Amino acid sequence: MKKLLFIAGVFILINLNYSLFFQNNNISDYFYLNNENNTLIKKITAIELQNNNLSSEIKELSSSTHSLENFARYNLGLVKKDETFVHVITR
Repeated sequence: MKKLLFIAGVFILINLNYSLFFQNNNISDYFYLNNENNTLIKKITAIELQNNNLSSEIKELSSSTHSLENFARYNLGLVKKDETFVHVITR
């Protein structure tokens, strides 16, 4: 009887190890998907930060005409009539 239980236990252990290492959803898939998940979480965090920065910039530009004018001058190079635009490059 003990021999039969031992053989059944060994058979179950071999079957579980086979499915753990060689079938679908095995341990290498787990580590690959875990790494992929961490990479995507980092990308999502970076995109959320960029989105928050853009949202605050949109709120700032829509709330004040002065900031809108500054944005147009510095980022788009727009100048008023009879003005000379001078771009100072700092190092």
